[in-house]
Amino acid sequence: MKPSEPHSWRRVSWNALPAGQPVRLSQDGQAIGCGVVDGTTPDGSIIWVVLDGWRERRMFHREDFVKVEIKG
Repeated sequence: MKPSEPHSWRRVSWNALPAGQPVRLSQDGQAIGCGVVDGTTPDGSIIWVVLDGWRERRMFHREDFVKVEIKG
């Protein structure tokens, strides 16, 4: 991929998200934002993300049907 080309995003399982992973979040087709994974539960049912521009992390539940994507 050339530096000038936009990054592609792909959907991933919540179980595969290490702390520090940059992510993009959306729900029902609406963008929530981009940020960095701060933590996950062992079963992947909950993730905490520090969204760009936020000082505190937000918690997301898998049952909220939030789409999580990573660059790649």
